[in-house]
Amino acid sequence: MRRGSIIIFYLFFSTAFAIFIQSSALAADEKGLESHLSIGIGWEQLDYEEHEPDTGTDSNAKVNNVIMEIEGLKRWESVFTGMKAIIPLLKEDDEEEWTSAGKKLHTNTFEYGWMRVDGYIGYPLTSFFNPYGGLRWSETKQDRTNCFVLGFPSADTAREIVRSWSFLLGVRGNGNFTPRWKWHYWLEYFVPIHVEATNSALPGFEPSAKDGYTLDLRVGVEYSCTEALSFGILVYGGRMHWDGSNWEPFSGGLTKWPENDTDYLGGILNISWRF
Repeated sequence: MRRGSIIIFYLFFSTAFAIFIQSSALAADEKGLESHLSIGIGWEQLDYEEHEPDTGTDSNAKVNNVIMEIEGLKRWESVFTGMKAIIPLLKEDDEEEWTSAGKKLHTNTFEYGWMRVDGYIGYPLTSFFNPYGGLRWSETKQDRTNCFVLGFPSADTAREIVRSWSFLLGVRGNGNFTPRWKWHYWLEYFVPIHVEATNSALPGFEPSAKDGYTLDLRVGVEYSCTEALSFGILVYGGRMHWDGSNWEPFSGGLTKWPENDTDYLGGILNISWRF
C-alpha cells in the first residue's frame, strides 16, 4: 500500500507541476477563480469489484445513479475557500456475481450509493494553477438482497456502510476559449485518516486495517449568459480503493473486509451564479 501511495503521489504532483509550468509560460490575463454558487443534476456510474486472493474469490457489479452536486466557493485576493457535495437521489440496482476460479458461486441484487462532502482552502496562484487542501467526509451504502447460492435461493441480506474522513490535496484551474466560453479542471487525491466499516451480516465486526485512497479528475466547460449567470457541463471520473483487512477472529471463526475498488464515471449539468 505504501509503495502504491508513493507512486500515486508522484503521478499527481508530476501532472500538477506540468500544468503549472505550462501555465507560467502563457499570458495570464484571465480572471481566474471567481466566487460562485452552483447546483447541478447528473448521472454517476459506480463499477464495484471485490478481490479475495486467499480464497480466489471475486465479485463485480455496476450501478447507475442519479445525483445532485452543490458547490460554493468564496475567493479573496490571496485565499479561497469552498465546499462541495455529491448526493445520490435515485439508485439503480444490478446483479452482483461472485466467482472462484471462474466458477459462479453466488449472485445477489446489489444497490450502491455514495455521498461525499468536501471542504477546502487554497491559494489563488494563477488562473491555471490553484493548489488547495482540506477534508472529505464520505459515506457508501451497499445493500445485498435476493441471494442465490449455487443456484438455490437464500434468505440472507446484508447492508454494508463505510464512513470515512480523508485529507484532501488538490489543484484546479480555468481558462477562456472565448469571452463567453470557459474551461476548467480539478485534480484531487484523498488519503483516509478515520474509517468505520460495518456490515449487518456481521454484527459487531469492525476490521482493524482500513487503508486506501481516492483519486479524482474533473473537466468541464461553461457558457456565461450574463456577468453573473452561467450554464455548464462537467465530466469526472476516478477510483476509490480499499486495501481490506487481514483475517481476524470473529464469532468462533475468521473473517475479513476484502480488498475492493470502485471505478466511477459521471456527468453533471449545472447552473452557476457568480458574486
